[in-house]
Formats: sequence, structure tokens, C-alpha cells
Amino acid sequence: MEDIRKRDLWTYSSYFIIYSFIGCILETLFGMITKGVVESRQSFLFGPFCVIYGIGAILIILLLSRYKNNLIKLFIFSSIIGTITEFLMSYFCEIIFHFKWWDYSGMKLNIQGRTCLYFSSMWGILGVVLIKIVNPALDKFFEFARRNIKKEILKISISLVLGFLIFDASISYIGLKSFYSKIVNDFDFDLKSSEYPSKIPENKLFEEDNMLLIYPNMQIAGTKYNNTYIDSLYKNKKKYYFKMGKGDSPLFPKQKKKIFKIFFLYSRLEPDVFD
Repeated sequence: MEDIRKRDLWTYSSYFIIYSFIGCILETLFGMITKGVVESRQSFLFGPFCVIYGIGAILIILLLSRYKNNLIKLFIFSSIIGTITEFLMSYFCEIIFHFKWWDYSGMKLNIQGRTCLYFSSMWGILGVVLIKIVNPALDKFFEFARRNIKKEILKISISLVLGFLIFDASISYIGLKSFYSKIVNDFDFDLKSSEYPSKIPENKLFEEDNMLLIYPNMQIAGTKYNNTYIDSLYKNKKKYYFKMGKGDSPLFPKQKKKIFKIFFLYSRLEPDVFD
């Protein structure tokens, strides 16, 4: 059995950074496949990181490394961890920011639109791949780095990236609060005035064009505009994505839509793929 005690805080910090970055790549590829567009799927304003994957990966490594040789338990428990992580992330982001980054209400066997059976299964598959293939390879790379690079340089490098992530998260927090204040003012939401600052920071970084560029699928939560896409409110004309082709996604032309629906359990993922 793998001894997780051999891993120190620097190792887990590296896991978080790397898997958050890989998660951003996976999300971008998923958008390309399902929508035929290249768009931002990052968590913060600047860095290409999707932190839910970093958090999920650390939890799976910490709790499930002992099941490396039991694929059934590894799959089931990874699905459970992913489901809980996704649900809590959605819930707290909605409470703090009054925004939704995803909504699975149109998919079968969903829980409040925050998670669903299909994506829980995807977490199970990712957990198996992570523990069986990806993380052992990454650990070998870490061992190689420790043998060939001074420990001080490695720690400084990790610290710099973590510092950037903290800075990025802080600016993103301010930006999301400010952006919602702007929406409240622009559309006269029924919201307690004490929840958001009366004076909105004047910064182009927090304007709708840039915020929609970073968070193209964001929806309003908990108001009369609940589940409304923000780009539909502002009727934004500026493209926030790069489309891979005209009409249908070139990866999934019309004749393949039926197969694509079966693959996704006849559940609505993106309207522009199926309609």
C-alpha cells in the first residue's frame, strides 16, 4: 500500500497547481467537443487554472491511494468524492457570489443542478486514471526533479506559483463582487444593499466584456433572473470564443448527432450541439 505520509506539503501544493492546470485543459477540450468552440474555462481572471480539479485530485490522492489495486472501489469512491466536491463548490460559489458556473438541471439524475450521475461517473473515470496512471508518472517526475534541481529552487518556484494563485484568487473575488454590483445596478435586482459595495471600482478588468470573456457560461443565481445567462442580459456582441467551424461543430456533424446523444445518455449538455 502506498504510504501517503511520504508526501509533504510541497508535494501536495505541486499536485494542486498541476492538476488545476490540467483541469483547465480538460475543460477547454470538453468545450471544443461539445460546442465546437474554444472558450475560457478557468476559475480566476488571469491564470489557466480550474481549481475544482486541483481540489478533487488532492482529495482522491489522499483518501483513495490505498485502493489502487481495486478498480471498482476506486471508481465508486472517486465518483462520490467528485460529486461532493462539485456540489459544495457550486453551493458556496452561489452563496458567496450569486453566480452559477454550471447548471445540470437539464440532465438526468441531477442534484439541484449542481451535479448529476453522468458527471459523477466522469469523476470516477478520472479518479481511476489519476491513481493508476497519471499520479504515479507525476511522482516519478518529482523524484527526477528532486535529484537534479536544488531543493531551494523547487520551493521558490512552487511558492511563486502559489503566490500568483492567491493574488489571482483575491483579484477575482473583488472582480466578481464588483461585477455583480454592476449587474444589480444595471438591472435593479431586489438585493440587500449591504451585501455589495455602493461604489463600484472603476476598472475595465471588471467590465462585462472582459468578465464574459473569462466566464462565458456564468449565470445569475438567486434573483428574479435566476438561471439567466449573463451574456443574454447584456446582449453582448463581442465574441468571447473562437468557433472551430460554421454551423455544427466539425467534430460532430449532423449525421453523428444521434450517436452523440446516446453517448451523453440523451441528456442536454449544450443546446447548440443537439438543436
